[in-house]
Amino acid sequence: MNDPTWQDRLWYAAWYFLIPAALAVAVVQGLAAAHVLDDAAPWQYLLDFAVLEVVVLGIRDRIYGARHGGGQRDLRTVASEAKELQREATRLLKRAQPPKEPRARVEAASLAIDEALNKRDVDAAANAVRALDELLEKHLGHVRKGTAREYFEAIGFAVLVALGIRAFVVEAFKIPSPSMYPTLSVGDNIFVNKFVYGPLLPITNRRLFQGRLPERGEVVVFVFPSDPSKDFIKRVVGLPGDRVWVREDGSVEVNGRPLTRCEVGPWRGDDGEGQTHGEQPPRRLFLETHGSFRYLTLYNRDAADRESVQPDYCVRAPCTVPAGQIFVMGDNRDNSFDSRFWGFVPLTHVKGKALWIWWSNVQGAGCGLRYERFGQDILGTPRVPTELQHGLDACLRH
Repeated sequence: MNDPTWQDRLWYAAWYFLIPAALAVAVVQGLAAAHVLDDAAPWQYLLDFAVLEVVVLGIRDRIYGARHGGGQRDLRTVASEAKELQREATRLLKRAQPPKEPRARVEAASLAIDEALNKRDVDAAANAVRALDELLEKHLGHVRKGTAREYFEAIGFAVLVALGIRAFVVEAFKIPSPSMYPTLSVGDNIFVNKFVYGPLLPITNRRLFQGRLPERGEVVVFVFPSDPSKDFIKRVVGLPGDRVWVREDGSVEVNGRPLTRCEVGPWRGDDGEGQTHGEQPPRRLFLETHGSFRYLTLYNRDAADRESVQPDYCVRAPCTVPAGQIFVMGDNRDNSFDSRFWGFVPLTHVKGKALWIWWSNVQGAGCGLRYERFGQDILGTPRVPTELQHGLDACLRH
C-alpha cells in the first residue's frame, strides 16, 4: 500500500481542515456583523467548524460518489477514494488481526488498486476499489465503522481535546474594559497560559499541580475576589511579602524602591474603547519598568469620570502584601478598579498569564477589525502612535 504523496496530504488538508475552517470563520463573522451573535467567541468557531466539517465531508463524498456506485469518474477522484479505502484497510487489519487467508485477499486487492492506478486505468481502478470494499465488508465488517460514525468520533475527540486544552493549558478571554489601556483595548481577544502557574481544576480553587509564582510586571487573569463570577485582568505589582506604596503623583514604590518610569509624551489616542471624545486634555504616557518587563502606563489626573470610590490599599502609606496573595494594578492608572480599591488577590484565584492578542474587533474600526493588533505580544515591546515613537525610543535607550 503506497504512502500518500504531498499532493494527497494537501488535498486532504483542504477538505478536512481548510475549507471547514474558512467557512466557520465566515459564518461566525457574518452572524456577528448582522448582530445575530453578540460576540465572536472561540467556542463558536469550534462548534461551527465541527458542524461544517461533517457537512463538507458529506458533500465531498457526494462529489466522489458512493463506493458501490457506478458511472464515469476521473482518475483523481478514484485515486483519492482508493487511498482512503487503503488506509482504512490497514487500520482494520491491524485492529481485527484476521486469519492468514482473508488478510492475503485484502492485501492482494489493495495491490490490484495500485497496479490499476499506475497504469492510469480508471475503470480497472474503480473496479478494484469496489472489490476491496466488498472484501472489507465481508471479512472485517464486524470491526468496521460507518462513515458518519468515524466523522463524529473524530470530531468528538477533537472537541474533547480542545476543551481539555481550554481548561488546563490555554484559554481565550475578551477584554471588556479599558483598565489595561494602552496595553490592551476593549475588544481585544487574548490567549492566556493556564499551565504556567499550575492549572486550576474546574469549579474549585485547587490546582492540578503547583507551577511557578507570577513575576512582577506580568499581566495575569484572575477570579475577582469580591465576585467569583467575574474574571479580571491586571498587572502584578507586588508579590507575597513585598512592601508596596502608590504615591500621590501616581508613581509606585516596591520594597522602598520607586519603579523606573520615563515620560514618553502626551497621549491623544482614543479612550481604549475605540472612541475619541472630541477635544480633551492630553493624558500623560509613561514607560514603566518592573522586574524584567517594560510597559506603558497612562495617567489623567484631571479625568471627570474618575472612580467615586477612593483608593484605600497601599495608598496613604506603604503596606505589605500578605502571604499567598498579590497586589495588582491596571496600566490605565486613573481608570482602573484594582487592588488599590478592593485589596489583594489570593494566588489560588490566579488563572494564568496573558500571552498575546489573537483577534481584535471594535465598532468603528475597518470592517470592525483592528488588524494591526493581531498577534501582538502583550508582554513584548510596547507600541505607540508614530508621533510618540521618538519619545518611546528615547525612554527605551535610557
